[in-house]
Amino acid sequence: MLPILLVPYYIILSFLGNKITHQIGDNSNKYKIVGFKPELSIKDAREIIETNNIKILKDLPLINGCLCEVRDDGASIQNLAQDSRFEFIEDDYEGRLQVMPNIDFIEIQKKQEIPWGVKKIQAPVVWSKTRGRGIKVGIIDSGVDVEHPDLKSNIREIGSVLDSEVLTDEKGHGTHVAGTIAALDNDIGVVGAAPEVQIYAVKAFNKSGSGNISGVIEALDWCIQRRVDVINMSFGFFNNSKALERAIQEAHRHKITLVAAAGNFALNNIVMYPAKYPEVIAVAATTSKDKIAWFSSGGPQVDVAAPGSSVLSTYKGGGYKTDSGTSMAAPHVTATVALMLSRTRLTPAEVKGVLQNSAKDLGYSQTKQGSGLINASSALEL
Repeated sequence: MLPILLVPYYIILSFLGNKITHQIGDNSNKYKIVGFKPELSIKDAREIIETNNIKILKDLPLINGCLCEVRDDGASIQNLAQDSRFEFIEDDYEGRLQVMPNIDFIEIQKKQEIPWGVKKIQAPVVWSKTRGRGIKVGIIDSGVDVEHPDLKSNIREIGSVLDSEVLTDEKGHGTHVAGTIAALDNDIGVVGAAPEVQIYAVKAFNKSGSGNISGVIEALDWCIQRRVDVINMSFGFFNNSKALERAIQEAHRHKITLVAAAGNFALNNIVMYPAKYPEVIAVAATTSKDKIAWFSSGGPQVDVAAPGSSVLSTYKGGGYKTDSGTSMAAPHVTATVALMLSRTRLTPAEVKGVLQNSAKDLGYSQTKQGSGLINASSALEL
């Protein structure tokens, strides 16, 4: 039986699930991602698409495709689907940041502290050897507070793929993620697990925490163009997407290590995308007592676990906040990857193997914990 306080959260989950399904249904006849085969040029594809009375909203060169708006009853898309030069046509699905619902309570940090999660993965043990200097970390999220005193010296570039011209982090989620990875060791606030990495933050999720496949694809392209070493993706989609899968494979081909939140749905066999793809390191969440967090999604795709319950980090407006979710677990892994890469150049597959081989078994099934709790010190020893 669920504790009484948790019941409202499951009601929220049910509502969100219905809402997402409803939105996908509403968009099914409107916004489509069209992917074409390599032999068909973007120019020729555009001509064919526009001839079918379909409006092209933006090109998606990373996947050899484009985002379209369908303005009829769907007959034009049916005609396009019969053309063998086009590989897939799918909805521009909506996904969400994987943070648990709570009140935005901004905390006052009177002096610097190392958050429990950073200590738990033993990041401070390796700081005498490396703090991640020279490693480029891409963060696809809600943006980042570029003026935050605990982050701004590590921020190298910011961008946005949203229609809004607002670059700042209106949600606070991206700033929280960035702090766990790279908050400065500067005698204020908190310290990130890799406090000297370079942050490349691209905004693909709005202030309500939602974003679309097309935006994530553009954000992945943005990161690839900047030659980042590792990308943090603290979000998830329920639906498998050929377009997203193709984009993930392209990033992986560029030898970028990809890290993503497994999801916050407290059930097995519900790991979300992109964490579910084999090219991505899927991260479950743990508590300070080395337990798998009750909300953490499970499934055979889970690779490792990391601190994700009541994690203190930086927040929008120069503040600090405690949040929970696999959103909070993923950046602990991303930071550990940065520490590893600053010492030895490894392929994404090698990075995943080292993380798994050096993880601590917490006594759970593989579907809940993967190989176990990550350990930065042990990983660097390998």
